[in-house]
Amino acid sequence: MFIRSKTAALAAVLALLCPLHAQDTKPGESPEGKPHEAPPIKVTTPQGSASERVATPESVTILDQRQVEERNVGQAPDLLDGATGVFIQHTAAGQGSPFVRGLTGKQIVVLVNGVRFNNSIFRAGPNQYFSSLDGHNIVRIEVVRGPSSVLYGSDAQGGVINVFTRKPAVDVFDYTFGTRARYASASNERRGNIFGAVGGSGFGALASATYSDVDLLNGGAGIGRQPKTDYEEWGAYGAASARFGKHRIDFTYSHFEQINLNRTDAVTTWVANPSILPGGGTQSREIQNLFVKQGDDLAILRWEWTLGTLLEQFHVNASYHRVQEDLLRTPRSATPTRRNQGFNVHTFGLSALAVLNFGEWSRASVGGEVYHDIVHSRRSDQNLVTGAVTSNPRLDDRGQFPDWSLYSSFGVYAQDEIRLADDLLLIRPGVRYSGFRAQADLDKSFSSLDGVNEYYGDITGALAFLIRPIDEFSIGVNLARGFRAPNLDDLAASKGTGAGNEIPNPDLEPEDQWSTELSVKGYVPTRSPESAAPHWISGNAAVFFSYFDNAFRRINTTFNGSGVVQFDNSGRYRIYGFEAEVSWFIGPELGLFGLPADHIFFEGDALGIIANFTWTRGDDIKNDEPVSRIPPLMTEVALRYEAMRGKVYVEPYLQFVGRQDQLASGNKGDVRFTPHDEASYVLFGLRAGWYPVRNFNLNLNIQNIGNRAYHGLGNGTFGPGTNVILSAELKW
Repeated sequence: MFIRSKTAALAAVLALLCPLHAQDTKPGESPEGKPHEAPPIKVTTPQGSASERVATPESVTILDQRQVEERNVGQAPDLLDGATGVFIQHTAAGQGSPFVRGLTGKQIVVLVNGVRFNNSIFRAGPNQYFSSLDGHNIVRIEVVRGPSSVLYGSDAQGGVINVFTRKPAVDVFDYTFGTRARYASASNERRGNIFGAVGGSGFGALASATYSDVDLLNGGAGIGRQPKTDYEEWGAYGAASARFGKHRIDFTYSHFEQINLNRTDAVTTWVANPSILPGGGTQSREIQNLFVKQGDDLAILRWEWTLGTLLEQFHVNASYHRVQEDLLRTPRSATPTRRNQGFNVHTFGLSALAVLNFGEWSRASVGGEVYHDIVHSRRSDQNLVTGAVTSNPRLDDRGQFPDWSLYSSFGVYAQDEIRLADDLLLIRPGVRYSGFRAQADLDKSFSSLDGVNEYYGDITGALAFLIRPIDEFSIGVNLARGFRAPNLDDLAASKGTGAGNEIPNPDLEPEDQWSTELSVKGYVPTRSPESAAPHWISGNAAVFFSYFDNAFRRINTTFNGSGVVQFDNSGRYRIYGFEAEVSWFIGPELGLFGLPADHIFFEGDALGIIANFTWTRGDDIKNDEPVSRIPPLMTEVALRYEAMRGKVYVEPYLQFVGRQDQLASGNKGDVRFTPHDEASYVLFGLRAGWYPVRNFNLNLNIQNIGNRAYHGLGNGTFGPGTNVILSAELKW
């Protein structure tokens, strides 16, 4: 159509939007062979197969391999710190939980290479399990912001985080060995990684190992070293791939564990210098709350068959996932008692997806999945005065979950993309049936509660529209109904929480969600054939609204004469907000001043402005108060200069986190939500790096240059003071 060439008019629209700049190629390279010809940004997660982001109705945040390297962080969740639509809370120094559209924990689905990482013991509120992924093995992250229940089922209420890990090349014979090292000054972290890879015609394999030693975290001005923030972690990763004809088989295995990591909000006075807090320090709830071991094993076997005809693509994933947690707790009491508790969750999974291509007008994704959890749980209590170990199996040896609890889930789904009027309009309907079976012997520990033997089933659907008047611009509308069945943490968990001792509720019913989203996206490639910029303008913005009914809500009640808390289905709330991002690489505008339009100072350089903005609000309609833990307003603005076609980059950035005084009543008594959390703060940082050759790179990230003392909403520690992070990779 004749309007497809009018990209200049589009620039004015996109400049008002606010993405993280995405660049899937190494400096100076592109699949087409010319540096300026960066391909359109593509995403896999929203539709199950690769498609252009501008042609996808969902809002998606992307981190490619180069961005993962440049962010230069220790924990996997911190890779998303400052990313559009994502807020990271740290209950402890080595634990991070992502919030997407105001939701976290079991309301966000985490995938690894498309396989579900969540299991049935993921709890309400923040959890630590995303930190069990080794950042050295991550090459890409896609965050789908908004409900994705059709493809990814229960729990995908706030969004989906899909983590892609390293896989070997299988094209030509090659081998690589190398090492990576990282140092962070705020925690004196020393991290090392060694790796090796070999590839041949049709076969490849790689392996890597990581070890990290983290000391006490140094806060900003006046905070000092924060107690009990030190820990160790190590991991191993391996992958093997084979390709024959139109078939490819990939096997990946990862093991990662953290050792002796304290839950700092429960066991410390919270900061080394409590006098700076209003009213002094906060008394810790427990003498000891120590994760002796937090371990994770994940094995995935994938078979992919690519035809290119009616059955465009077909793949099957078989997976095994084990989560191991060993925790020592010593509550403050007249008679100190050390509780040794832990659990193992074994998850077996099988999923399949077929992409059916009916030509220009229709492309359907049809698939199914089944996952089965087996939970082993244990607990023993020791009196620290007498040394006696309690032996009452009904009460004292009760684990967090009944031993041999079982949870099975399955789903079948179909989603079609119908394209009309020469791709001017895309209509994407989708439907899914999900079923869940939960079994737990509650009556062995709680004689007055029924055992859990429940089945939940539901049909969920979504409908999306995308109008694309020109190749570079689109408008999308998403309508979705979400559904989340109670998991074992809701139905059968018995544990201590900040609100009190929690008991199970075997009578919970699923919660419902209705969501709508309006989004605009644009992508204008570099116009000058000699420019080194990855693109000219790229951006998107979205307004969203979600309504939740029959939602799980923690209430105060009594059990056997004692005050306890318990979940019920009395919650009703709404969450809404606005997200935007833009990246603009200056070039064509320079021609207005008679300057070269293909570079800034030297041939092969580029200058860009990158910004994002996230605002979220949540209203508890039932109680006429804010929804718990809604993140504050966030924005990040960066100025990026690249030289030598990306071999050198310098990126000063600013992070602004706004005032959050919209707190739920339950948050106001929590040590992680003290009055000083209401204040906004600004952090300045600098990213820089050098990629002189393919076999070596050096990255620098200086966080909190002003050494500001600040505290992220809901965190168990103060944030790091000035933190100089230096990493290097050497391959031979």
